[in-house]
Amino acid sequence: MMTPYEISANGVVYTVVNDVITTYWALITGSVVDDVYRSSASLRVTIDIDRADLQSKSTLDGAYAITGIPGQAFPQLASVSTEVNYVLSAPGFADLPVSVIVPVNATFPVAAPNATMRRLPIMIRGRIVNDGTRLPIAGAILVSVDNPATSPTVHVSALRTPLSMAHANGAAVQQVTVASAGVGSLTALAAGGDPTLSLSARSGLSSGSVVRLTSAGGVQLEYGLVDHLGPGAASAPGDVVLQSPLYRSYASGTAVDAVTATPSGGAASLSAAAYAGDGVLLASQQFTTTTVVIDGGGPAVEWREIGAVSDADGFFGLDGIGRVPEIFLKASNGALNKTADWYVEYDQPQNIVNFRL
Repeated sequence: MMTPYEISANGVVYTVVNDVITTYWALITGSVVDDVYRSSASLRVTIDIDRADLQSKSTLDGAYAITGIPGQAFPQLASVSTEVNYVLSAPGFADLPVSVIVPVNATFPVAAPNATMRRLPIMIRGRIVNDGTRLPIAGAILVSVDNPATSPTVHVSALRTPLSMAHANGAAVQQVTVASAGVGSLTALAAGGDPTLSLSARSGLSSGSVVRLTSAGGVQLEYGLVDHLGPGAASAPGDVVLQSPLYRSYASGTAVDAVTATPSGGAASLSAAAYAGDGVLLASQQFTTTTVVIDGGGPAVEWREIGAVSDADGFFGLDGIGRVPEIFLKASNGALNKTADWYVEYDQPQNIVNFRL
């Protein structure tokens, strides 16, 4: 029993005895920064933790805490360590799972590992027109280039189609020369997110073959690696299943050809890990208007075209733009070209960048 004491309220004196004294602790503390600016300014996270005995607090400068009563949260702390799992989230960022081990006889608060929140990529859309006539330019090439005022050690290359798989920091990236062996066309819609192609011909295709889908004059262009053929004779029309799903959708009648991709030039490497959905490569070398293979020879191999092409009305698009605070874009059509320095507006899911050549 605790020692009695008196309190006064509304002119009445009460004798009070505390039944129990509890202390609410910050059990785990951590902080986050964003992956583009390496800053925690105005980054307030929410914490999703599936335990009723633990709560959370966060601040506007990226700091957070998992809170609770030590004896209730970790009743066997004197003999058993405990793993605590939770998810950090913030608007405009990908959710980040975190795991923290609370050791035996821990001294609180336990420090969580440093966390970097990945900004969700955005789209860049725009139009390329003739500067004199203002008429649209079809077939113009748009690529990302190095900052013309500096010589960076990390080079940014924009992709026509975002990556389907993740790739580790240091993964090989190399230019390839592509030659077509020809196959046929789609006999049904190939939907984005679906790995199955229905083809008018499958001759010469087998597990490990590389196929290319091309539509609208190359505005949409995507490669896939064949996993296996569907039922029926290989010489007959039928399904082909890719190792990873398509990013975009392609209409029935879209050209599909088998290709060989021969490495050319020196190999480069990723300067930072790449995520599925990334539309830029951060690498030790700049790539422009060519095809590259990422993780060639590995289980996560992917082929991607560099840069975008404007359509019949002069419009272009780049998806999956992220990882960088600014990007230098160069539009060209024959001898005409222009470069724009664009600071990526991550609070806008679509950025508009137009060119007059």
